[in-house]
Amino acid sequence: MPSFRPANSASIHTTSFKQSNLMEFFDDPKNFGASEVKSGRSWTLDELRIKSNVDLQKLWFVLLKERNMLLTMEYNCREACYLFPSPERIDKVQDSMSRLEQVIHERNDAYWQLEIGEEAPKTRAVRTLDPNDPLAAIRDPIAAVTQVKDRATLKFQYLIKEKERKVLLKQKRLHEREAAMLLKHFPNMDKEALQAKYPDVNLEKLRFVKTTRGNHEFNTA
Repeated sequence: MPSFRPANSASIHTTSFKQSNLMEFFDDPKNFGASEVKSGRSWTLDELRIKSNVDLQKLWFVLLKERNMLLTMEYNCREACYLFPSPERIDKVQDSMSRLEQVIHERNDAYWQLEIGEEAPKTRAVRTLDPNDPLAAIRDPIAAVTQVKDRATLKFQYLIKEKERKVLLKQKRLHEREAAMLLKHFPNMDKEALQAKYPDVNLEKLRFVKTTRGNHEFNTA
């Protein structure tokens, strides 16, 4: 795609310089180590509304490349413990991109109203972190994903619960056999202590089971 640089664009939103190699993803070397980098203002809605769709598309990729370059430089400065010069440049580019999306939605809505008689679909929502509730931006998407359970997920959950139920049943039967053996050999043992050791066993019912019968005068079975 040919480079697109409208009039006065260098003084409005971008600080990148022309390169034809990998360095085009980084800032101008003369800005390395600088405490301040001069940049212009962001694009306004009135300026964007008079542009053609082709120009807006080209401008979008210019802004996208500029934003990626600035975010790359910000990350590198943070990793090297350096101060990122003029961080407001990122805000200016993001403001321009947001306004450009608004102009595109206005034109799309006008087309829908004219051709279909309905409003155009809403623009995508971009959630920002709330300092008072930082998890709000991800809570709703996570809830929406967790509510979608396919057949394989439901089957897996059923098998897990069935396995847990069988394990608990096997453990309960083992406790019943152990408690019955103790009652068989020690009929006068402390029932409260035995119940505390095996809380899942019904001792009153177990006393009348044949497995608790012993060769003593306290047989109840």
